Amino acid sequence: MPQQARDAEFAPHAAIDLRDQNSMFLALEELGIACMQDAWIRSNDPGHKDAAAVHEQAEEFLADILMLLSTGGDESRIVQNGWAGAELAKHLRASLRQELAAETAAQGLEGGTDAMSDEVVIRLALSCYLKDLELLTVRDAHEKMLGRKIEPKEYIDFMIGWSGVFSGAKPSLELPMAFMIFKGAQKH
Repeated sequence: MPQQARDAEFAPHAAIDLRDQNSMFLALEELGIACMQDAWIRSNDPGHKDAAAVHEQAEEFLADILMLLSTGGDESRIVQNGWAGAELAKHLRASLRQELAAETAAQGLEGGTDAMSDEVVIRLALSCYLKDLELLTVRDAHEKMLGRKIEPKEYIDFMIGWSGVFSGAKPSLELPMAFMIFKGAQKH
């Protein structure tokens, strides 16, 4: 019996290049989807039959991406170009200085990021990204309540900003102005 050709959509993917912004965009987007699905179920239907499995999947995905960004994983999963770990953490310390300081304070951690391990810095940066993604979702709901909607370009620019920082393509985080105004208003 002849073997059926594998659908490219379901074929194993090549090793991810963490320095490639497109690859990082997709990785962060997948992480966001998993975490936002978990957050939605916990908020709206905590008794859902799949709630525990969805939560476990989101935690596993976060742990996996943290491991890949912190250690580089093996060559079957990550292009071995030295970006993971110390180099990435050094870049995040510089490019997300304010965001990391705010997240450090929010989590009640002592000292600056220079004294923290690379893995802790990367975990804090992922936390900053996920909190901003959740806030973008709140902004979208707010706009819908007012009879408006955010443009797809705002989401794309948001993801370009975060993937640019994580891939090293951008020296600092640049997010859409409308999002930044909304974020600033939430602090007051």
